[in-house]
Amino acid sequence: MARIIGGIASSHTPTIGFAHDRHNEDDPVWGPIFKAYKPIRQWLAEKQPDVLFIVYNDHVTSFFFDHYSHFALGIGESYSAAD
Repeated sequence: MARIIGGIASSHTPTIGFAHDRHNEDDPVWGPIFKAYKPIRQWLAEKQPDVLFIVYNDHVTSFFFDHYSHFALGIGESYSAAD
């Protein structure tokens, strides 16, 4: 039987991904955001969950306005965000 061990939520903006890709972790603007993720990374490393269930808005990177689903379910070993 599965057991839920926690829930994690985060405010989002596509520019967080750009800041991460540019290694802006020490930038005065981005630093506090990345610092806030460190305890979560440590918690996940300690708990080592078997499964992560992620609710994700793809911001029209995988679906476009001609086929913008209300809900889609993807199952896989990994998911690479387009942005």
